[in-house]
Amino acid sequence: MAQTSIITGQYVCIRQTAATVLQRMLACLLDAIILFFGSLILFFLTMPLTEQTSPTATYVMATFDAVVLLCYPLIMELLCDGQTIGKLLLGIKVICLDGSKPSTMATVLRFLFLYIDLFFFGVGLASIIFTRNSQRLGDLAAGTTVVKLGRKKRPFVLYSLKFTNKDYTPSYPEVVRLSMRQMETIQHTLYSENINKQNDRMIQLSLKVEKVLGIRSRELSYDDFLTTIYNDFLYYSVQSKL
Repeated sequence: MAQTSIITGQYVCIRQTAATVLQRMLACLLDAIILFFGSLILFFLTMPLTEQTSPTATYVMATFDAVVLLCYPLIMELLCDGQTIGKLLLGIKVICLDGSKPSTMATVLRFLFLYIDLFFFGVGLASIIFTRNSQRLGDLAAGTTVVKLGRKKRPFVLYSLKFTNKDYTPSYPEVVRLSMRQMETIQHTLYSENINKQNDRMIQLSLKVEKVLGIRSRELSYDDFLTTIYNDFLYYSVQSKL
């Protein structure tokens, strides 16, 4: 499953799981079903009115109904934070590549390419499959993508930087022997999106860190141990530059 790395305005990397082609197609199918029944409802609601109005009024009313139906994706994504009813039911939504809510201009631009993507289905499908962030042509033009919604998770940097506290006392001075590359591995493990694999990696990595540094963990969990190692390393890195 494709992973989308989003860099926020605060330079925090948030990994999102891109919506699959199947999820996007099912969302479109659900929206099409909604539009079909919506058009029937509009037809039966307006039919009595058309019999009592002039041909011009009937034409205007029919045009209005058609515009509403055609612009359904645009209207829904503007009003519902990047989701249509189909996307809502499938648990996916449209976001910008920086993780923010798409602007009105981006949403409109994305919509303008929608029917091109649908008409040239092979091109739009290939674009989703082969682009890094699983973007159709409209997404490429608007700088957006469609991601799978999951349980909200705090960015790693928001809860791990304990070394910045004035009263912080490092626990493992041996961490100075670790390299920045090794610390990036620890950070990546702490921030893993796959909880099952994350636990296994934490155990293996903790045991390896203990062996390399010749220390024993004094924390209650592998998560706490690796977080302490990370903070100790940053603490000594900052102190060495002062």
